Amino acid sequence: MTAPALVLALSLVAAGATSTPAAARAADPPPAQASLPAPAEPGEPLPSGAPSNPYELTAWCYGALGEYLHIYEVVKPDLRDIDRMFGSSVKNEKEPYADDMTAARHELKVLAAAVEAAEKASPTPIAPRGADALKHGQAIWNPAETKTHRELARAWLSWALPDRCDSVARTLAANSRLLGQALKYNAPPPEDTPPSPAPPPPTDAAPPGPEVTPAPAGDAPVAHDTPIAPPSPAPASPDAPKPGPTP
Repeated sequence: MTAPALVLALSLVAAGATSTPAAARAADPPPAQASLPAPAEPGEPLPSGAPSNPYELTAWCYGALGEYLHIYEVVKPDLRDIDRMFGSSVKNEKEPYADDMTAARHELKVLAAAVEAAEKASPTPIAPRGADALKHGQAIWNPAETKTHRELARAWLSWALPDRCDSVARTLAANSRLLGQALKYNAPPPEDTPPSPAPPPPTDAAPPGPEVTPAPAGDAPVAHDTPIAPPSPAPASPDAPKPGPTP
């Protein structure tokens, strides 16, 4: 064997001893992949304390948006002042942010309808949970409401209803309608009500009299309007002897 051939053979043996078979390499577990972060929620995100249950979340959103509309009436003069100082994108508005308020009032009706539909469709009472979630939604404004009106107005301007409120509310309303129809379909039919018994006769009624059998027509006495007088005696004849004295 020549020197080049010997070198080539030794290199092949060395490569076979150190390399791992293809089957063994396939059996090895793949390297661990780094966990990807959750995608960011589009639009205005929910705060960390918001409920996760669809019904409770919708009630929470209703409370937060309702308080937002209430604060608008409080800070309206400050909003006008801020618009005069920094300008407004809408000119000659009679009320500041009038279009935004119209949209917010419409959205409040959407949330209210979804809450009501869920409560009607639920086989168990859930209204107490909704009332509690509504109060928590209102409470997000508590820190800002302790500040001055100008600071409250700035907080009001920086707030927006989370985007999930609308989508969750509409899905909740649709599912509640389907659930309500299913509950009505599966409900047992109402039982037939038996007729009411006849009322008993009054206790103070007079007892019935004895039964009278009518007499036959031929034997019935003839009724007269005036009584019949007895016959008067016949007049005495002039030739008849008069009775003498009694001896």
